[in-house]
Amino acid sequence: MASGGMHVHPPTPAPYPGDPNQRRRQGRSPGLVSASFVRLFVAGSAFLGYGLAVDEAADVGSATEALSQLASLLTGVVYLGLLCYPLLTGGRRAEPASSWLRGALAVLLILVSVTFLTMMEGDLSETWSLYEHAITPLVVLLDWTFVGRGQTRAAWWHPLTWTLPPLAYLVYYVSQDLTFYGSFLDPESDDFAMTVAGFLVGVVVTGYALYAVGKLRGQILSPEPQSATPPGPYGQQPPPSYGPGYAPQQPAQPYAPQPAPYQQPGQPVPQPQRPHPPQQPAYGPQAGYQPGPYQGPHPAQPGGPPPAAPHQQPQRWGGF
Repeated sequence: MASGGMHVHPPTPAPYPGDPNQRRRQGRSPGLVSASFVRLFVAGSAFLGYGLAVDEAADVGSATEALSQLASLLTGVVYLGLLCYPLLTGGRRAEPASSWLRGALAVLLILVSVTFLTMMEGDLSETWSLYEHAITPLVVLLDWTFVGRGQTRAAWWHPLTWTLPPLAYLVYYVSQDLTFYGSFLDPESDDFAMTVAGFLVGVVVTGYALYAVGKLRGQILSPEPQSATPPGPYGQQPPPSYGPGYAPQQPAQPYAPQPAPYQQPGQPVPQPQRPHPPQQPAYGPQAGYQPGPYQGPHPAQPGGPPPAAPHQQPQRWGGF
């Protein structure tokens, strides 16, 4: 307690410099704002491309059945849900724990863009084509690479399952007898099976490339904690400070007896001699008293009993 009755609180210790939770708390709000902005842009771009394609198409039915338009519509719906996800969870989570949908959409949009620009010899002169085949795939790829943390937890088998959306559309394409891609995707052609196999291999390779990008982002976001203090004797990093009344506990060291300075290897150890106990005087409390030669009975002491008479033999008289 300080003067004047004011309480003085101890200073709050600084956080450990390698604490990942502290970095996460410090960067949560800016990261959420930037992620929300990117996902709003993705949703707007996807819906805009889909709307322009349907508006300019002569046949609305054919425009809504093509893979480019279906991929843009699905991307807009998914990213609108990602934008609203923090509100649905009360701010407890910024995004779902799994990034399967984001990875599947990124692979699907890359497939659509590359196929349209190469095998179909398409161009980006139309606004709807620019959004569906360039802007939306590019922004989704940037979102996977630089935004969020879900892609860092992608499982190794996710790229194999990202082939399911293209396969589902292929089943729909064949069952409805569609002819949008008849120049290279004709079920009655002899090369149909090889073409489908080539598409699946390309999807898997693209998926594992995105998987590697996600793991690299995880390494960048969560590096090994580094301490400002030098390492200890065995490479250990001690915490920078301890609270009042606490101290680091050192591990117990095993006992190893040390040889005495005078002990030589191969020689017996001399045993210390025990001191003899002190001897008590043999005659009374006077220490060092030695009795002299016998000199007869002692004279009578004053006030004591008379000395005993010497023993005499009785005399014998004649006649008795």
